[in-house]
Amino acid sequence: MAAADTRSSQIKRDRRAILRHLRMVYPGWMPGEELFRLVLDSNPEYTRSLLVKDLNYFQEKGYTIFKGDGGIEAISIAVKHCLFRITAVGSDVADKLVKDPTLDV
Repeated sequence: MAAADTRSSQIKRDRRAILRHLRMVYPGWMPGEELFRLVLDSNPEYTRSLLVKDLNYFQEKGYTIFKGDGGIEAISIAVKHCLFRITAVGSDVADKLVKDPTLDV
């Protein structure tokens, strides 16, 4: 049980970090590889697969948008060739003006 709680807390911290980094360049775009390296700096166990999952989650919620070659696919893990941007809604979540229970640590 404690391992699951630890993993859940780490996911929330990683997702918060993604939004925080994208918020810093808002309304600009951030390259996927740069975003990956920034999150990796705070969590050495972070992988591109996790970044894909997190960014897919954010896109489904309307927090981020992307542009690039083939989009985000968990199979191809093409974040290297994409640019990401936080949306106005995502910015509100990053600024904690809107609550998202999956991001609360």
